[in-house]
Amino acid sequence: MDLLTRPQLSTASSSRERALTQTHAGAIKSNLQDSAMTIDAPNYKGIAKGLAAVVLFSLTVPMTKIALTGFSPEAIAAVRVLLAGVFSLFLIGKLSSRVPTLKETGGLLVAGLGICVGFPYGISLALQQTSAVEMGVALSALPLLTAILAIFVSKERHNIGFWISAFAGFALLSHYFSNGLSVDLPASLLLTLASASFGYAIGGHVAKTLGGWQTICWMMILYLPVSGLIFGYYAMEGFSWNLEAGLALIYLALISQWLGFHFWYDGMAQAGIGRISQLQLLQPFLTLVFAALLLGETLEFSQLGYVLLIAAAVFGALKFR
Repeated sequence: MDLLTRPQLSTASSSRERALTQTHAGAIKSNLQDSAMTIDAPNYKGIAKGLAAVVLFSLTVPMTKIALTGFSPEAIAAVRVLLAGVFSLFLIGKLSSRVPTLKETGGLLVAGLGICVGFPYGISLALQQTSAVEMGVALSALPLLTAILAIFVSKERHNIGFWISAFAGFALLSHYFSNGLSVDLPASLLLTLASASFGYAIGGHVAKTLGGWQTICWMMILYLPVSGLIFGYYAMEGFSWNLEAGLALIYLALISQWLGFHFWYDGMAQAGIGRISQLQLLQPFLTLVFAALLLGETLEFSQLGYVLLIAAAVFGALKFR
């Protein structure tokens, strides 16, 4: 009886193993299909977060102009990271976020060179030497450059429709800002452009595993000691600051440097670095609106045509995978 039962048990066990294997393989296949759909289809939640970030970022140029009336470019760069770092420490401790892995930490340090050092200092220095129009000429290449870097950093792939839309948006924005203008771009503008694009692409890649707000918080924490030392050095020399400059600097630290990147990196993690970067083609026009409200600059009706054309290019980049 025992000899007859043993083969039957063995056969039943093998059948169960085969069934479990097939079920597990089916689950993996289903997950892969779901992942592919998530990558290919437009992620509207991620796009909404990216748009929120662009609105917050669009005040960076006018706020930096105001902050420069009371602070040096070095002080602005240091305070931006210092205040954001202090708030990041509090948030990380409050929410008990996991510590980044060694690989993620390396990405945060590299991205931080752009987001915490190069960009805050570069844009402050550039706006001492150039106008907002010249800034627009340089930054018009930022979305396209970020999408190109995402190919190498995050292995993102897009079809020809995406690249046509991205190049069209870049060409339209460049034409708008450089039309009838002879611009000699200083090194500080090129530093700003390179720093932002690398910081966006590498930070967006880290955010895919670490999360959006965790990425910007840990980045600020890693650069908190450096910013504290730089701030201490310039604080000893004293600041000729005023209330408007102080409030503008607080906005740059807590909104441009911190909250805006929470939405930006979240959007990139959910909808893709290349796609979300194209939303920034709309940022210069939002900046013009805020500059008109805050600085009294004049808006022209002809700008509406450019806005509509560039919006169409952005829509195409978001639609194509």
